[in-house]
Amino acid sequence: MADKPTIHWRTEWANGTPTHFIMFSDTSAEQRSDIERAADNEGFRREGEHWSPTEGPKLHGFFEVARAKGFDLDFEKEDEDALFDLQRLKLERETRKKLETLQDFTLGELAGWCPVQAEGQLDGQFWYFRARGAYWRFELGGNESRTKGPKWWHEEDWPGKTGFEAGYMSDEDAITSILKSVNAYRTENRSRFERGHPEYERTTLEGWAIGALSLQRAIRRLGISGQDALDRATAYGIELPYLADRELKSLGSAQSTVLGLDRASGKWVELRDEDD
Repeated sequence: MADKPTIHWRTEWANGTPTHFIMFSDTSAEQRSDIERAADNEGFRREGEHWSPTEGPKLHGFFEVARAKGFDLDFEKEDEDALFDLQRLKLERETRKKLETLQDFTLGELAGWCPVQAEGQLDGQFWYFRARGAYWRFELGGNESRTKGPKWWHEEDWPGKTGFEAGYMSDEDAITSILKSVNAYRTENRSRFERGHPEYERTTLEGWAIGALSLQRAIRRLGISGQDALDRATAYGIELPYLADRELKSLGSAQSTVLGLDRASGKWVELRDEDD
């Protein structure tokens, strides 16, 4: 049996702009001409083996056409241990310089719409960024599996006409927000996040109210009941989260486990909650 015509696909990035390097195998001249016309129709600019989208990624439509024409697609595998390629991000020159020269900081991923999410390491601790609706939040000190809650967080409103703009942040806006959070963590007084500080209780309850902590984690850290948490948050003038009553009712049946993805099996399993 003859081998199927195959497109070998490799991508390189330059400040948020991809260039795809294309090679063919087991492909006749007629088949190649046909698939190149399909690429033109999907909005690619072709210069030999270098293909670039003219208005943004058109990959999904092109891949569907290629498969329908009988082609296999062979994508270059990424090194799982390699650092996130910062050239994937479209950034202003000054923002890129700040990001690339930031000490004791790594960006593991930045992706998604509604929400925009990112994660990495800062000063040896896991950090997580999320932007959706009309706000964004940076959390530090938890872990990737979410079995630990963050020890520090910073949240800001994101103004817009509809209240949903944060979920469509550009790379530039997301990285600027992350860098702002890193600067706040390193320069501002963080003692209110520490046990024994007069504002620790209020800070913890604010963390629950904005979604950085669950009610279960908040009351465990404070050593109070769920109803106490609602009453004290109200006394502080903290707006209770939308699902506060549901969280309160579920406390009796809640277990000290969280759902996490087991990478070995690819299945969601219960993991021990390591929060303290």
